[in-house]
Amino acid sequence: MLPHNDVRRDVFPGFRLAVLVAFDGDTPMTELQDRLERFETLSAECELIAKLATDGTKREFYLRLGEQYRQLAVDIRQAIATTAAA
Repeated sequence: MLPHNDVRRDVFPGFRLAVLVAFDGDTPMTELQDRLERFETLSAECELIAKLATDGTKREFYLRLGEQYRQLAVDIRQAIATTAAA
């Protein structure tokens, strides 16, 4: 679970995206790159859906979901940098 995951920002209260449970140095770099690409794609898709949404509630939902995916991508980038530096 992400150490800085703030429950107040959760799109789905009580539901956690526990993607980065632990990196013990055995995670292949290609897996991290794949995750990074996937989260960036999901973030962009959410932003597009939010732009096209006519309902304000759905627009806000997809904006918040996209932000969470964007933060996961930032966390993955940091993990890649840490792994590459090691």
